[in-house]
Formats: sequence, structure tokens, C-alpha cells
Amino acid sequence: MKNYKVLMLATVLALVPAKAHADGQGVPINYDNLSYFEEPLAFEIGPATLSTNILLDQAIAYNYKDDKDTYNSRANADFLLETELPNSWQLGAQYFARYDRLADNDENDEYTDNMAVFLSDELGTVAVGNVTGSVREKTRRKRGFGHANLANDDFLGALDETGAYYSVRFNSYIASVTADQEGRAELGLSFQRPIGKGNYFISSRLRKGHTEDNQNVADVGETYGGALVGQYTYASFLIDAQLGYEIVDGESFAGENEHIFGSIGTQGKYGAYRFSAEGSLGEYNGVEMRALSLGSIIDIARGTSLNFGVNYEFEDDNDTTTSIASIRYEL
Repeated sequence: MKNYKVLMLATVLALVPAKAHADGQGVPINYDNLSYFEEPLAFEIGPATLSTNILLDQAIAYNYKDDKDTYNSRANADFLLETELPNSWQLGAQYFARYDRLADNDENDEYTDNMAVFLSDELGTVAVGNVTGSVREKTRRKRGFGHANLANDDFLGALDETGAYYSVRFNSYIASVTADQEGRAELGLSFQRPIGKGNYFISSRLRKGHTEDNQNVADVGETYGGALVGQYTYASFLIDAQLGYEIVDGESFAGENEHIFGSIGTQGKYGAYRFSAEGSLGEYNGVEMRALSLGSIIDIARGTSLNFGVNYEFEDDNDTTTSIASIRYEL
């Protein structure tokens, strides 16, 4: 895994010409719930431009079910190296790194990373690497603020992390597709434009996945699903909703099982304060699932903020509630 990432980056550096240009866009390979708000810092490196985002977060969390406090340190770093070729194509490499001190167990690693190499022009963007989550990033509901992390808000079937990705824009429409090395794929289409005093966003996506690429699902089988998202924004107020349907063709039980899920959320901002509230409902194999997340951010100074979140999850007569508070710094 590490060798192919080094090879990808070396290929980009070898092809960099004598003209630098960067737009800071890249490919959406940051799938973490700690989102950036500050603009990236840019540096010239020879004929190329390097854009960087770094986020540090020190949190305290309390789990009401286990009656337990945890103190976690997390860090995210995003590096985008890009340049313009003589034929006006954009060539770039992007690397996203995530450190989670308390994630070192059988299912998660303390340190994880994603990398992509991309080429783009007026005909669209082509990328290879850890890009199979990029279609969802283009079409998903907006993440909640602070430490809001809504559960049960996506398909049960997933794609392998390594694959290829393509997106193209037609005026207000963006079409995107990704496929992994196992033959699983996801297709997305989104529309966004201001109409009157508000801004409207509508998206849809179709996914063929497999539960073996989702460590939170015990059943094993192929999945086929579709989801619709609608969003309305007026000034600093936002409301959006998602409705999804998925068929899980499990190998551990007879027949096909339906997974139905939906979610709705709202966000707002007043001065230095940002708030979000969202909830989800779903059912799979006769099991009811629901979740609720509340989040907020208080800006203290440039790059420094206080972040809060309350996350509730219920599944199969088991529920858990976690409260999180942290101080965060972005540079």
C-alpha cells in the first residue's frame, strides 16, 4: 500500500514542468468528520504549488452508557501539490493523513492516510488512488458542526478504498463516477445553483458495494442502493435531507434484505457561533435504527475554536449517548 503511494507521488514530481499554477481544489479524499474551515496555506516549490491544511484537536468525551471519560488527541493534515502542464492540463497529487490516538485496536489504526493523483482540464478530472469515497463527498448531506457525527446515514455496502474516479461539470450539474479494483462502483449526479434569494442543491447516487468493505456490518453479501439528497440554503441558514434504499444480498441468510434509511438536518450561524442538529431513521433485516447528533463551534481567534457534540445512536434495543468537547487549532 505504501509503495504505490510513493510511486504515485514520484510520478507527479517527475512530470512537473516549469510553470506553476494552483486552484486548491484537488480531489475530495478527506472522509473524516473533522472538517476544515480555514483556507489552505500555499507555498511555491519550484515549478509547482503546495497547498496545506493542518488541524489539531484535543477532546474530552463522556459515554453515558459505560460511565467512562476518554481524552483523545486527533490530527488531520491535507497536502495538495499541483501544477499546470504546457497544454493547460492540471496535474496534481494529494495526500490526506489522519492520526487518532485512541483508535489503535483490531478494527482501526492510529494512523490512516489517503492519496490520489489527478489530471484535469475542461473535460473533467480523472484520479486514481484512495478515491472511492469521492462520489459520496460530492453528493452527500453537509456534515454537522463540531463533533456532530450522525450514525446510520449511508449504505451498508461499501467499496474497496483503492480505485479510479472521474468527475465533470456541465454548468450547474456535476456528474461523477468511481470504481474499485473489485468491480464495485458508485455513480453520482448533483445540481446546485441560486434561485431567487436561496441556493438549491439536489443530488442522487447509485452504488454497487459489498458489506466486507464495511467493518460495522456482520452480514456478508453484495449490495445495490440508491439515495437522493435535497438542500436549501438562505443566508447562514441551511436545511437538507436524504432518503436512501438498499438491497443486501447476504450470504449468511436466505433471500434479500431491504435497508431503508433517511435523515434530515439543519445548520445556522450567528456571529462566532455555529450550530447544527440532525437525525436519522432506518431499518434493516427487521432491526430499527435511529440516531441524533447536535454540534456547535465557537470561534475564539483565527484558526482556534471550541467544538462540542452530542451523539445518540439506537440499534436493536441498544442505545448509546456520547458527549464531546474539544479545543481545536487549524493552520
